[in-house]
Formats: sequence, C-alpha cells, structure tokens
Amino acid sequence: MKSFHEFIERIKEYREISEVDEYARRLFSMNGFDGCITILGVLIGFYIQNIDEPMLIFKTGIAVAIAMAISGLWGAYSAERSERIKDLKELERVTISDLNNTKIGSALRFATIVVAIVNAVAPFITAFLTLIPFLFAKSLDIKTCYYISFIILFSTLFLLGIFLGRVSKENLLIAAIKMIIAGIMCVLIITFAERFIG
Repeated sequence: MKSFHEFIERIKEYREISEVDEYARRLFSMNGFDGCITILGVLIGFYIQNIDEPMLIFKTGIAVAIAMAISGLWGAYSAERSERIKDLKELERVTISDLNNTKIGSALRFATIVVAIVNAVAPFITAFLTLIPFLFAKSLDIKTCYYISFIILFSTLFLLGIFLGRVSKENLLIAAIKMIIAGIMCVLIITFAERFIG
C-alpha cells in the first residue's frame, strides 16, 4: 500500500509540474468530437445506401475507430514528445544543467504518454458508443439501430459541447448547440454529396 500511495503521489506531482491536465481535457473533447463526426459520416453513408447488414456496419465502424486511435496515439506522441524535448532543452539551457533524469524530465515524459493515450482513447470511445446498437440488431430493426446510434451520437456531441462550455466558462447551452449544428452540417453535406455523386 505504501508503494501504491507513493506512486499516486508521484503521478500528482508529475501532473502539477507538466500542467498536463488542462491540455488533456481539451484534447479529449476535440478528439471525442472528431470521433463523433467521423463515425457520423460512416453511418450516414451506410444509411443513404440502405446498408442493412449490422455486423458489416459495426466492423467497418470499429475499423475506422481503431484507425483513428492509432493515428491519434502515434501523431500525438510524436508531436508532444518533440515539444516537450524542446521545452526541456530550453530549460536546461537556462539552468545550465542536465534535467533529463530529474523530476522535471520524468514529468515531461509522463505528460507525453498521457497526451498520446487521451488522443487515442477519445475518438475510439465516442465512435464505439455510437456503434453499440448494431450489436443488438437481432432484437432490433436495422432502422431502429440507425436511429438509436444517431441519438447516442448527437447526445454525445451535446455533452461534449457542455463540457467545452464549462472549460471556457461560456453559456453551456450555446456551446452544446454549436456542437449539434456541426453534426447537422455534416449530415447535410454528406447527403448532398451522396445524391450529387450518385
């Protein structure tokens, strides 16, 4: 228990040093939004084409979610690592000392890992939640699965908007409506494009 308590205290210390919490919150909401909009595009495309094979929809959606997660993980890790290394080197230049093996160096490496994980997990979670109804297609009509998915998706967008509104201290309802409008625009543009192309 003592070692676990020490581990928790160390994590708290790293969070304070790296100031990663606020950045991670922003990343989660932004990438959660990306997950919603991307999977919305997939579902609208399937819906317009009258695809009625639930496992095909689910597997395709999961494949997209995994791709987003891997892209988020690698992209964020590479970018954040570069930024944190630059910050560490600048701090070393000012202090004229090697900080790589200090708490500061460890905290910056910790922040890099946290940012990468958040960047990967956020879009995957929002996409996966949206796809859950298609796992119950044996007891639900395929159209019902689509409608429930859309309800989950737009509810998630609404909650993300409220979360962003709280972070920015803006009007919560307006922030949520902005997210909903983005989803509606996505639906309208994809529907128009499908009909124009098809």
